[in-house]
Amino acid sequence: MSNSPNAYRAHSEANGHPDLLRDHLEDVAKRAAGYAAAFGAEEETRLAGLLHDLGKYGDLFSEVLAGKARHVDHWSLAAWVVLSHYKHKGIAAALAIQGHHLGLHAAGKGDLAALEPRKLQQQHPQALRLSEKDERLLLRRLGEDRIALPNGEALPPSIYTWQDSRRAAAMLDVRMLFSALVDADFIETEAHFERNPDGTKYYRESGPPLNAPEALETLRTYIKDVAACSEASPEVNRLRGDLLQACLAAADRPQGLFTLTAPTGSGKTLAILAFALKH
Repeated sequence: MSNSPNAYRAHSEANGHPDLLRDHLEDVAKRAAGYAAAFGAEEETRLAGLLHDLGKYGDLFSEVLAGKARHVDHWSLAAWVVLSHYKHKGIAAALAIQGHHLGLHAAGKGDLAALEPRKLQQQHPQALRLSEKDERLLLRRLGEDRIALPNGEALPPSIYTWQDSRRAAAMLDVRMLFSALVDADFIETEAHFERNPDGTKYYRESGPPLNAPEALETLRTYIKDVAACSEASPEVNRLRGDLLQACLAAADRPQGLFTLTAPTGSGKTLAILAFALKH
């Protein structure tokens, strides 16, 4: 645990141990950035991690932890801060922050403008109260906790731009950033509440690494077994086999985004998995 000069908390205590907000923000930022490095959004996702719970610096959130307040929004002002300070470079991070408890929202200009604090105070879409109305207070407390935000000019271009808004790739990129943030937040929160007897965080074991060739062979054996036991007509089974072979053939093409349209019952779930493993 770091020597934070303040006592702002991210969560209630676990076995007598606090979860300092500063530690939580930095731990989530580091973990989320590690996830996002695989798809080129490391710095943007680190920014989302550092600010995702900015609203927990609000006094009203302290009352939530004390059981004296409910129905409090600690994320919207954080999303607004990202938009205000980083403009187009912050759209994907803001969407991830806004949705890390509610799910991803739309990215239209009107949707983002609805995050403006004054509008949320007048009519919050979930009938919640903001944990704090003044973003300057939250940022000052963040700075007092010795968390420095990146300079906007030094931040690399975002994985999402307005020009990309109609591209499927842009939608998937934002979902990947969102997933990195949500997963990191979940893992760090779980580790706090599942602390070891000595007070250190307890982390679940990582899943096994993917061995795609081995997994593909296992899947193909499973598909053969399913086909052998199928009560479908020979014509349906032939169509399922054709679909699988088409997906496996497509997997030899250069990596990119692919779509598959096939009717229910055609075996597309297994065929898509086979494609992904081979691709």
